[in-house]
Amino acid sequence: MKIVLSSASLLLSIIASALPLHAYADTEEDGRLWLNLTMEGTLSQEHKLGWYVELQPRWKEELNHFDQYLIRPAINYKLSDRASIWLGYADVRTNLAKGTSHEQRWWQQFMYTFPTFDNGITLTSRTRLEQRNLDTGDDTGYRVRQLLRASKKLESNADLSLLLWNELFVNTNNTDWGARSGFDQNRAFAGIAWQAQANARLEVGYINQFIRGQNSDRMNHILSTSLFIRF
Repeated sequence: MKIVLSSASLLLSIIASALPLHAYADTEEDGRLWLNLTMEGTLSQEHKLGWYVELQPRWKEELNHFDQYLIRPAINYKLSDRASIWLGYADVRTNLAKGTSHEQRWWQQFMYTFPTFDNGITLTSRTRLEQRNLDTGDDTGYRVRQLLRASKKLESNADLSLLLWNELFVNTNNTDWGARSGFDQNRAFAGIAWQAQANARLEVGYINQFIRGQNSDRMNHILSTSLFIRF
């Protein structure tokens, strides 16, 4: 547990030092709701191929207005019982004051689950690369996302787990539609996971999303509910 806490403290220190000095002085805040339905299954056991689909509606402005809808399909290949590589696409529609923006992304990722620690904590790393195109510009934006996820089953109920994760977003270039090179955003989650059935898991918790803005930064307080179903 000390190793996990030390790693988390180091990660938070790095994130804090990377933020601009004015990040905390001029920050807009909002309450939001994110729902997520994730479905996955096997394409070929022989070839270790799988399929994956996410459906995500999101609300903003204290849940009074619909914000965004995201569809994210993918295929994956198991390198081992612990490691996999992925290729996916995302279609993102965002409601803006002047209409709806349309973003299309191709993405690739590597996932690895470490052996469970003696204290029962399971740590997973996900490294994702995105190529982003918006209908408001011609440039392709490149973004790196690094997620670390820690879970621990409750001794009193093996179907319930405490869950923590943190995901750092970094842009690698500037674009004509507004992306700026460097730190983009950070998402930190704390919640609980319930293994309802062998093939169904529900995760509920709080996400703190900090976004570097053009004129002012933003911090969103998000109620997140995710249902994962495996076929």
